[in-house]
Amino acid sequence: MQDVEKTEIQSQTSSKRRRRRNRFRPLYGLLVAILVIGVGVSLSMTVFFNIEQIVVAGDADQPYQKNDVVKASGVHTGDNMMRLNRETVKENILSRLIFVDSVSIQKDFPDRLVITIEPSKAAFNVTDSSGTLQVSAAGKILVSGPDSDPSLPTITGFEASVREPGKTLASRDSQKDKIFQSLSERIAKGLDCPVTSIDLTDKYNINLIFDGRVSFQLGNWSDMDYKITLAETVLGQLSPDKVGYLSMVGDHQCSYRDKEAVEQQTTAPLQTTATDEYGNPVTETDEYGNLVTTETQTETTTTAAGWQ
Repeated sequence: MQDVEKTEIQSQTSSKRRRRRNRFRPLYGLLVAILVIGVGVSLSMTVFFNIEQIVVAGDADQPYQKNDVVKASGVHTGDNMMRLNRETVKENILSRLIFVDSVSIQKDFPDRLVITIEPSKAAFNVTDSSGTLQVSAAGKILVSGPDSDPSLPTITGFEASVREPGKTLASRDSQKDKIFQSLSERIAKGLDCPVTSIDLTDKYNINLIFDGRVSFQLGNWSDMDYKITLAETVLGQLSPDKVGYLSMVGDHQCSYRDKEAVEQQTTAPLQTTATDEYGNPVTETDEYGNLVTTETQTETTTTAAGWQ
């Protein structure tokens, strides 16, 4: 009888132990998984995925040698790719190499890093009383000096607040920064008739010169893309030797006036006749009784617009 009781007690104890082990089995599995992942991450950031090769890619016509780009990046062989911050590498290159406009970083696992650079190309002269800044389409200042590049469009009235090469162009008027960006993006798309100068002195009445011969007053910078496209449509209907003025008429029309016609002076005689208090013409005679012609006054009316 005692043996039967002992057997039942041992059986109940074993069952409790099995249930307890089953209850903690998922927890044990989770702890093991965390341990394995931790070891894997630790190895990947120390032993595995270390850089053995750094490749510099991009256009064949690059302003810098491969070693210059690698040095500017701050990356070395042996650095761990998992710990590498792409944005830091980009910023290093852009801030240290003036003639680089954009950078992309590709991690080619297990041990190859690819740096692709796009060189900066001067796209505009930004001119004021302090000199000229040659800037890229992205607004990076490439050259600061007294001379402009005659092959580039010239921007006046921008009010540059930054002049250091390598920095991003900025105006004292933040709205002009947005205007520059919009104009640059539109011009980068391509124009049938090139823009040779841009006047931002009055941001509410922006003036563009196409091909050095047609002045376009487009008003403020809203719908700038549309306005320039509309101006191009009108220019395409003119002979290539036309010199004159374009201006917006409302929001959806563009008017062209020939320069010669606008600046033509029109002189018209304005005759006045003396009258009495009742409005009747007064006739005068000289000492011999002859009729004297009333004095004629001449007024000149001039219609002209200054050429930008």
